Amino acid sequence: MIVKEIDLFKDIDYAVINKIAEICVEENYGKDTVLFEKGQNAGFLYILEAGTVNLVIQNGGTLTYSLSEPGEVFGWSSMVEAGQYTASGVCVTDVKAVKMEKEMLDKIFSIHPDAGLIILKRLAGVISRRLSNAYRDLLSARRTDATPSYG
Repeated sequence: MIVKEIDLFKDIDYAVINKIAEICVEENYGKDTVLFEKGQNAGFLYILEAGTVNLVIQNGGTLTYSLSEPGEVFGWSSMVEAGQYTASGVCVTDVKAVKMEKEMLDKIFSIHPDAGLIILKRLAGVISRRLSNAYRDLLSARRTDATPSYG
């Protein structure tokens, strides 16, 4: 299963990985399926196996982050205290993904806090990279779309 192959779980104790693998559910979703919506209680962490998922934030404008590489993680909001999705997850194509229930992960990490801390730090890295990419894209768009103002 993909859980044992992705960087998020790299070098985590084998017994912990097996417990995580036991709670994983492989699911198939059709094109245009909405996996979750921004503001909804975040109950699941997902790992993409195949297909493309767009993470969409709408607030006056629209910001879309596209995931298409096997092993990409999304639904990370399930792992933080606020526990609400910060974007909507929409299948652009048919999608195959692994889904993990937040409460089950929390139980595993309460027994193995060292593994939980490592995984949270890695998730923070994923979030940081996405945020940096979003900043870069916004700044690039601003430069090309900006019309100088002469007063």
